Amino acid sequence: MTEDVYQQLLQMPLTQLADLALAGLQRQGAMVAQVIESVRGQLDDVVGAISPERIYLAGCGDSYFAALAARRAFEQLTGLSTVALPSMECAHYTFLPPGSLVIVISSGGEVNMTLKAGRAARRAGVEVIGVTANKSSRVAQEFPCLLTDPELAGSDYGAQVALILGNFSLSLAALYLVAIRLGRNGGYLDESTAGEIEVQIEAIPEAIERAMSYSAAIREYLESVSDETDFYFLGAGPSYGAALFYQAKFFEQAQRPVYGVELEEFAHEQFFLLRPGKEAQVWFIVPTGSSRERALEVMAACREMGAGLVAVTTSPDDQMQEKADLTFTVGAVAEIFSPMVSVVPGELLGIHAFARWGSELLSASGLSRRMAVGRQLTRKGKS
Repeated sequence: MTEDVYQQLLQMPLTQLADLALAGLQRQGAMVAQVIESVRGQLDDVVGAISPERIYLAGCGDSYFAALAARRAFEQLTGLSTVALPSMECAHYTFLPPGSLVIVISSGGEVNMTLKAGRAARRAGVEVIGVTANKSSRVAQEFPCLLTDPELAGSDYGAQVALILGNFSLSLAALYLVAIRLGRNGGYLDESTAGEIEVQIEAIPEAIERAMSYSAAIREYLESVSDETDFYFLGAGPSYGAALFYQAKFFEQAQRPVYGVELEEFAHEQFFLLRPGKEAQVWFIVPTGSSRERALEVMAACREMGAGLVAVTTSPDDQMQEKADLTFTVGAVAEIFSPMVSVVPGELLGIHAFARWGSELLSASGLSRRMAVGRQLTRKGKS
């Protein structure tokens, strides 16, 4: 992007910026498909025959949320203890057990703390690989990295927005493939089982595209709530990372009261936040799986407190639909892979909230600032 074009971007009205972001999101399914194909071709060089005894996933911001969402997939596909932690915490580890593998995750922007995490792991004498969207980043220069840039044709606004807003899902696609490869390397997955799991991953881009069809329904939903509404996003297991992503995007793009909470923590410690007379919308990111029954219990309790309920699930569920005011069924995806699809309603919600509540200051410093980062990354990638 040229400086003149970028200045034009800063002057766009909120609705035009929101439309641009929605157009970018519509490309996410195709981008994920490209990244899956690309990362498969990189696994031999980056992961090779590594067979660790334990795994650490480290990232900042969206990358940390992706680490949280991927942790259970690593445990189920490798049989290994896996820890997801912020890069800052990993950077201060002075000891890591021999046989550990540290995977540092970066969207390609400011990577100082993630870089420090990788260096600390290397000093501890353990294996380090990276997942990054920018082949020119310092992470990619210092460590073997899987690149998640789908290399979209052209440098139009839509391509850049799609890349920036899709970092969570693109990183997850790479992490899932790494988990499968490590499961194979360690003998935890036989070739037949690994092949069946890869087929599940190949179905995810189509599920993402179907989930995008909820855009109009989410806009109408958002128009029905008042300006005084508080929002809560709850998830458990792999969905907790998606819930935090919902929170981050919603606050960043609309600057509204919003909370991202682990389902069980909310039930035990933060349920009191739903004060009588205070308008609240509680979103449950609940794929079919282990957290379903607990989510139904919490939904019933939230209903008694007068909160509005929204459910994001991966398959039709009569009980869920009966308890929730609104249900988004995003596609029959295995629970461990569900964050890549269940995150879509949150992305759409954030953009529609931006169109409704974003301020002129936010339009200059929020979404368009993130697009400026994408512009800088594009330049670096070409240099």
